[in-house]
Amino acid sequence: MQHILILGIGRSTSYLLDYLNTHLVPNGYVIQAIDVQQELVAKRQSEFPGISFIRSEIHTDAIKISIANTDLVVSMLPPAFHGMVAEICLEYGKHFFTASYISKEIKALETEVKAKGLLFMMECGLDPGIDHMSAMAMIHSLQEKGAVINSFESYTGGLIHPFNLNPPWNYKISWNPRNVVLAGQGNAVQYMEDGIIKIVPYQRLFTKPSVWKVNEQDVYEGYPNRDSLSYRTLYQLSDTSMFIRGTLRYPSFCEGWNYLVQLGLTDDTVLLPEDKNRTGRRFLNHFLPSKTEALDIQLQELFSVNWQKALDYLQALGLIDEIPVISKAATPAEIIQSILESRWSMQAGDRDRIVMIHRIRYVVDHTHRTLQSTLIVDGKNADYTAMAKTVGLPLAIAIDLFVHGQIRATGIHIPITKEWYEPILNRLKLLGIVFNEVEEA
Repeated sequence: MQHILILGIGRSTSYLLDYLNTHLVPNGYVIQAIDVQQELVAKRQSEFPGISFIRSEIHTDAIKISIANTDLVVSMLPPAFHGMVAEICLEYGKHFFTASYISKEIKALETEVKAKGLLFMMECGLDPGIDHMSAMAMIHSLQEKGAVINSFESYTGGLIHPFNLNPPWNYKISWNPRNVVLAGQGNAVQYMEDGIIKIVPYQRLFTKPSVWKVNEQDVYEGYPNRDSLSYRTLYQLSDTSMFIRGTLRYPSFCEGWNYLVQLGLTDDTVLLPEDKNRTGRRFLNHFLPSKTEALDIQLQELFSVNWQKALDYLQALGLIDEIPVISKAATPAEIIQSILESRWSMQAGDRDRIVMIHRIRYVVDHTHRTLQSTLIVDGKNADYTAMAKTVGLPLAIAIDLFVHGQIRATGIHIPITKEWYEPILNRLKLLGIVFNEVEEA
């Protein structure tokens, strides 16, 4: 197993490429990477000369040839492409690795994958990935001590470094911008609290964020992810009265995002026609109740005493001014995404931050205790980000372990067993990805 193919070399791949270029290429592994952007291909080739970078369209016919001539495929493409890539890997008998979630489409391939003796390794990046591994390490460690776990909470956030905040939003994009815009949409959010399944519809998701405190300086707010319940069985915590997985942001973000949700600006179901004269204000007018009344009056009608704060958030996105925005036919979510990609882009010297917090309440020796584990990783710049580091390194380490025969598995897996999470977490510690634990009685 000497040939590895990487599909997609975008913003989350710098550390993945660096690790493979440093650890596998010198040992005779042949690594090829494909992307549609010629400029990015040239940039990566100069950065990682041991890897062969090729510009290619990403569609079935184009990548079949490359997949046929490799042993292991790593997909760093947007999630919509993973199903196609997985099916081609199955057809040609190739192993498949990605940081993304297991979709129903890929899950349906499990019997065939195992029958062919292949490994499809998934959810092995940041979130999902490091969250699974670190949580299972905590859970298993406590259970080995005889603890009975009755509450599990886990929150992760891809944020901007405190030195690079942009009030009032205090957020910049270090990962897939479409996922930022569509967070929480689709099926209603579900989690467990006090033994009751709680359901939160999208229009209420950002109204009451929880508070998460690492220390006096590092305080965050969180909202629940779309589906926490499916992980109760996976984590073997089906009897816990509290089980929730969520997303972290800086305080006040959720308030601002809720204004966008209530206005309808994140809707991805309605198509607005092409408008060559579209500006931020012209776009906003689609969602205001009146054509003639002043903006402040309309915002007062919509948001009552909070109208001035809503105005501040909208102003920061250029939605009050006659600033041109994309003119093509698009959904509100797509238009907002284009605005955020411009307004919230990381500048060359910006640093991002990853924060992950696990909080477990348990009983041992008739004593109730709480264990909180926190990870904070800061990026170097807009290319070598904390997001790229925490997404790329666990995936790269998993590939390294597998191709060297240190882990043998077939079927579709995520890294929740000790054979996976223990060596990956140990290597991540050496690379500066370290959790700090605080226990309270």
